[in-house]
Amino acid sequence: MPKKFLETLSEHRTLIFLIMCLCVHIFNVFLFWKFGLFPLVVLNAISSVIYVVFLTIFKDENLRISFAYFEIIFFSAMTELISGGHFGTLTFVIGMVAVIFFMLPYSNRKKHIYQLIGAALAVAISLISVFNYSLYPELMDLVLHHSSFVKVLNLIITLFSLFYLTNLYLVELRTTREKLDYSSNHDMLTGLYNRRFFESIMKRSKDEKETSFSVAMLDVDDFKKINDTYGHETGDRVLAAVSKCIESCLPQDAVAVRWGGEEFVLYLPQVENSRALEVLETFRTNLSEQEIYHKGTRVAITATIGLCTGESIADYEEYLRQADEKLYWGKKHGKNQIVK
Repeated sequence: MPKKFLETLSEHRTLIFLIMCLCVHIFNVFLFWKFGLFPLVVLNAISSVIYVVFLTIFKDENLRISFAYFEIIFFSAMTELISGGHFGTLTFVIGMVAVIFFMLPYSNRKKHIYQLIGAALAVAISLISVFNYSLYPELMDLVLHHSSFVKVLNLIITLFSLFYLTNLYLVELRTTREKLDYSSNHDMLTGLYNRRFFESIMKRSKDEKETSFSVAMLDVDDFKKINDTYGHETGDRVLAAVSKCIESCLPQDAVAVRWGGEEFVLYLPQVENSRALEVLETFRTNLSEQEIYHKGTRVAITATIGLCTGESIADYEEYLRQADEKLYWGKKHGKNQIVK
């Protein structure tokens, strides 16, 4: 299945699960009508109406799934009492004892109590078939005639539900892992790589064949003044604009890093000094054209850049230091320039 589709199912899992339960009850109304088991027709019709009410009125996810859990347990118990324990709805209860743990959030401690209640009722429901008790003994011939079919059908419904929900769980687990990986390697404000990730890939690359590369240190000019004058929200918008401008100008293999605060590092593998200058000049020009406004006042954005070209990745820290020194010199001598 496409990832987007699975994520949509995961996002609306409770609603979809309740609709699945409603469909099962509606199907059972017609099935048991055909079998002539009218007490079960009434039971499923009542459950169908209750599901429609809950789906229409109540929007709270926890309330919805808690309702579905206890409705399924009650429905299973009543079905077994009517069928003398021959229709196998005990599988619904056993399935829901597992499902409730996944469907309710981790912080909801009630789910442990719900599981205990479900487990206790599962044992109680199993005793119905042991003692062969039925509320409608006159229906036993019909029940026994259809019991094999209904048992298999209920088992298939339970297995399908468990298959569906466990696969959604795997989707959510993978999505959560991807988000954690992204947040550990990226700066959340700008979307650029963070300093920890950059240093890790550079250290892993130290043994690679020596080849020319360029590295630049970039600092947004007068950023403290921007924050003090226009506020930190505008400052964040400026940093976001800088990062987008960086991404739009850099070559495909380049790595852009938010180094800290308003400072960025640009790593351009296999890029000579002259080509790096072209890239950075394009960036500097585009940056000055960015339109960030605060209460109708345009916020001017410029940056000073220190550029250094090296031959050995093993010495990248030294090249970074040199780029930082050039950046510092540019700050002291006019700003809004590239110092090579």
